[in-house]
Amino acid sequence: MGLAVDFLSFGAHPDDAEIGTGAFLLKMKSRGYRTGMVSLTEGDMGAGTRKLRKREAEEAAKLLEVDAFEMLDLGDTRLEDNFKNRKQVAFLIRKYRPKIVLAPHYAVEPGRGRGHADHIAAGHLVTHAANFAHLEKFPAGGRPHAVQKVLYYFLTPFERPSFIVAVDEELPRAVEAIKAHSSQFGRPGYRSIPGRVQTLARYFGLLIGCTYGQAFYSQEVFRIDDPFLFFQRPDQGEE
Repeated sequence: MGLAVDFLSFGAHPDDAEIGTGAFLLKMKSRGYRTGMVSLTEGDMGAGTRKLRKREAEEAAKLLEVDAFEMLDLGDTRLEDNFKNRKQVAFLIRKYRPKIVLAPHYAVEPGRGRGHADHIAAGHLVTHAANFAHLEKFPAGGRPHAVQKVLYYFLTPFERPSFIVAVDEELPRAVEAIKAHSSQFGRPGYRSIPGRVQTLARYFGLLIGCTYGQAFYSQEVFRIDDPFLFFQRPDQGEE
């Protein structure tokens, strides 16, 4: 029971979950939820050594105050949604028993950045593993576990999110966690990444009337029992 988390964020590489969900994880942590991150690869095709990338990822995990952190070695630039990998991911889902799983959005155009082949594969891999983790006969080890929702991050400004979470206080702290990956974002041509994260967060924040926002997509329609309360702004109290 001590291992269980409420939110478990998967990234294809070290730094993905930090970029796409770091501020969100900090906000959930501040509200009393348990959080975790998993890097599906060691990021060995990027700059730096495997050892250095793991050390940076561990530092970032501390800055984000997550309760659990894991790094798998499923192959940077060769991540695949296959049966073997689904078993490994399903095992971690059974181990940490999250209510909500986060993964890179799978339905993006291929290319650099969000369209990295590993990001697309990670979205498919985590989705299928989360689905199979609840099956008693699925050979992943551990006790079956049913995830309540899979949410997707790495949305572009051209995509319509299912919802946006206000992260005004958390985004600057999340940027510091991103900067912990100095082997990636401290070199020429990549130093602007933390700033680009802030710019995108400002755009999503503008859509919901706050400074910073992190956007997510859900495949499912949400049930709302009281639209009046749901659509009331946090700053709208009794007059």
